Amino acid sequence: MAISINSNTGNISAGGDNTDGDLLLNANDGTRRIHLDAGSGNAYLGGNGADGDLVLMPAGATSQSASAGTIHMSGDSGNYRAGGNGADGDITLNSNSGDRRIHLDAGGGNLWLGANGADGDLVLLPSGATTQSTAAATIHMSGDSGNYRAGGNGADGDITLQADNGDDRIRLDAGGGNMWIGGNGADGDIVVFASDGDNTTLSQATIHINGDAGDIIMQNADFAEDFDVAACAVAEASPGTVMSLTDDGSLVPCERGYDPRVVGVISGAGDFKPGIVMDKRHDVEDRMPIALVGKVYCKVDARMAAISVGDLLTSADMPGHAMKAVDRERAFGAVLGKALAPLEQGTGLIPVLVNLQ
Repeated sequence: MAISINSNTGNISAGGDNTDGDLLLNANDGTRRIHLDAGSGNAYLGGNGADGDLVLMPAGATSQSASAGTIHMSGDSGNYRAGGNGADGDITLNSNSGDRRIHLDAGGGNLWLGANGADGDLVLLPSGATTQSTAAATIHMSGDSGNYRAGGNGADGDITLQADNGDDRIRLDAGGGNMWIGGNGADGDIVVFASDGDNTTLSQATIHINGDAGDIIMQNADFAEDFDVAACAVAEASPGTVMSLTDDGSLVPCERGYDPRVVGVISGAGDFKPGIVMDKRHDVEDRMPIALVGKVYCKVDARMAAISVGDLLTSADMPGHAMKAVDRERAFGAVLGKALAPLEQGTGLIPVLVNLQ
């Protein structure tokens, strides 16, 4: 039977028995408006003067109108709307095993890609691409690696961030290899925080490059340079230790007063850390930063003479310590800095302004 209407089941069966069960609905002028094509499995809505909308209504709707639908597909505009009228318009795409792979979350405004055995890549291809592969993409965001790649395949991968008025404020220029920050009414600051910083409070920044003032502001105190430490002296070479040169150019803790070979103090003791370290070689062991300019905490010996603020300091007989330069003639060429805090007696750790002379 080609057509069967069953009142008990409420079903209408069309087709079979070598007959294609299409359903054709025409307007009053005879033009076809709706065509359910059983042979191809397609549904055609609209045309011939009418747009083919598909509107799905919620159970509580009191009127059949597009505005009251929870899903509205418009043939004229080509738009698809899901949600509204009390419903969240999510779209969920699952794999053939039923695992969720893509989720458009209208409630949260999120797009979820991947998981459940698939990485959530976003791949954008240029118009000239002949294959859908990540290698041919101009933009590739990889969920597994967490990497973002822009450019290649004939496109320059620039990233431009604009203010709400459309002015360029930040531009990563892949072609020129440049980073442009600020301008158009905004200063281009770069602010760097330590791991315990809040990423908000400017005073917590360890490094601040101020675009308006042209200043580089560092929270740390001194300008240092790495030197080789003699193997025999590595155990004694701790921050705050006064160091002297050996014949081969390596450093050891100073061992005599007014030593003309004194080069400075190992940076990093107390509250003062090096702001800039020169000649850093991560592949070479037994190197320490020596403070060349700025404030540094230094081991001092006040047993022979009390140290006052402003006193010039030189190497002491006590290994790795500085003392007050009482003999100015012997101190020439052996001064390592100026005391910024007093020490009346004994030994201790005080802040020093490094000033080799």
